[in-house]
Amino acid sequence: MAQQSQQGIRPGGDGGPTTELGERAEMLFKRVREIEQTLAAREWWLLGRELPEARLLSEVSSLLAVARGELETVLAESFGRTIPRTESTDQYPVLMEDDHGTHDAAWLAAIRGQAIDLLRMIAGSLPPMMQYAQMLRQYAERFNVDSSIVDAFRIVADRLHEVSEAMRQPPG
Repeated sequence: MAQQSQQGIRPGGDGGPTTELGERAEMLFKRVREIEQTLAAREWWLLGRELPEARLLSEVSSLLAVARGELETVLAESFGRTIPRTESTDQYPVLMEDDHGTHDAAWLAAIRGQAIDLLRMIAGSLPPMMQYAQMLRQYAERFNVDSSIVDAFRIVADRLHEVSEAMRQPPG
């Protein structure tokens, strides 16, 4: 049976609801990481002055990094999951080539198209992710798990909500 602490139940290898909670949290982690890695193919913040969509993608990427980091930490520390740590998306290579500049209208149009496609992909993925994060928090509260787990799930849900709020504002 799982260990009991002053703050609540600590996940253990009991195969019960807390194990399932860890498995579900890992599913959300993988989806957040997948989207974050998709965004990391280009350093959007570098294009923020030229493209409002790039500023929005940069903001979304930062919020997703926080959510991913919280999930990564809670999975490793509270659920004992071995998660290959991603130090930072800043370590992904910059794919902007020197021969393309922000003064090339065709290149900027292509990048804007890519940004819009990414924003659409995020907009489609976000509602189920938000619902899933909220469900994780509610289940954690219901199972009376350690408060640090509930707090981590709350932070994830809050960051995804902030992504949603940012996406509601037109880029510009």
